[in-house]
Amino acid sequence: MPSMDLPLPDGLPPWLAAFALEAQRETDTLLENGAEQAAAARLALLRKLLAAAAAQLDEEIDIHEAAREKGVCEETIRRAVRDGRIPDRRANPKGRHRVRRGDLNRVAESPGRPYDPITDAQGIAQLRSKL
Repeated sequence: MPSMDLPLPDGLPPWLAAFALEAQRETDTLLENGAEQAAAARLALLRKLLAAAAAQLDEEIDIHEAAREKGVCEETIRRAVRDGRIPDRRANPKGRHRVRRGDLNRVAESPGRPYDPITDAQGIAQLRSKL
């Protein structure tokens, strides 16, 4: 059984890509040492893992869900769509934006905690009470 390079899905998180590449190197070592059945089992499992990851990354989600997953406000996702950093996948041009989950890595990470409107409202109330 020859060594086989597994294709990594577009948008795969770096930690999962590193895991898959290391698992493939270990599988190649098994092959080199004659453990073909163990290598075949590992390869089958890696293929299933990468297929599941690809399906999850290819899922189309709305702006609200994308913002929640990314930890940014919805306008940040809309701006990324308008700027062309994330393709708009909506079927109807007048419908709501839809994006591919795997494309969210093109949006900069949130610099801090996700926006909390309750904390923001409390801060505004405290400022008003001081007036």
